[in-house]
Amino acid sequence: MNVVFVYGTFRINESNYEYLQGSTRLKNQVWIHGKLFYTKFGYPVMKEHEHSNEKVYGELYEVNEEQLVAIDQLEGFREGQPDNLFERKIVTVYDETGESTEALTYITGRSLADSTDVIPFGDWKVYQYVRKGPIYYFAYGSCMDDRRFKLAKVDRYFSNVIGSGILQDYGFRFSRSSKDGGKADLILSPGELVEGVIYEVPMEAVDYLYEREGVYIEAYRPAIVTLEMPGGRNIEGLTFIGIDKSEESKPTQLYADEILTGAGKLLSSSYIEGLRQRIDLLLG
Repeated sequence: MNVVFVYGTFRINESNYEYLQGSTRLKNQVWIHGKLFYTKFGYPVMKEHEHSNEKVYGELYEVNEEQLVAIDQLEGFREGQPDNLFERKIVTVYDETGESTEALTYITGRSLADSTDVIPFGDWKVYQYVRKGPIYYFAYGSCMDDRRFKLAKVDRYFSNVIGSGILQDYGFRFSRSSKDGGKADLILSPGELVEGVIYEVPMEAVDYLYEREGVYIEAYRPAIVTLEMPGGRNIEGLTFIGIDKSEESKPTQLYADEILTGAGKLLSSSYIEGLRQRIDLLLG
């Protein structure tokens, strides 16, 4: 078996994901050192930047030899050829805990080396998602409540509440430390789930959220996740994940109240009780 890091059209629900059907997804929301660029052909390409802080986000899969051959063919890679569309190499892949894995991936070949349009935040799924619409935003912390939307006079952007959603295999933690207490965050945690509120929002709301969530100062990063909705419907939505994790720290009472008030509108009573217990434990 071969371990492969994918960052573009092979990612879940993207145009070439079918090539990975039957494979094992080992990890989600992982990254490598590099920089992501858009090509004029409608797909991304990565260039190596091993000694910088640039990151490219993706997923890690275990594929068999037949699948690897098919991926090689699609990526225009042939062993030992000088004019490949993509080159295949071994890279170090990291997860949010700092654990690393060696994997194969595909970087720019000679014919794509002149690609210069940078993909923000190193995430192809985010780049694609916010360009296509509609945009669904998954709030799991204080944004479940609308009081700060009203204070900022942006509540009109968040008036279309679609309902509640469930994010499987993630956990809720106060693992983003700040000067005014612990902030809500998502961690990868197989078997856990996070409930939240789903809004349908315009692009102006995304701009506001990037500022509010500290995306430009690298406190949180945008990510696209798959959400389960009542009735068995699944949708993809935009959410925000803390970049540097810390031990859980207690939130302010005001921040905790915002979370519990927002949760009380749509989330299940059992989930709200779990939130309350976590908050009470941290507040002492």
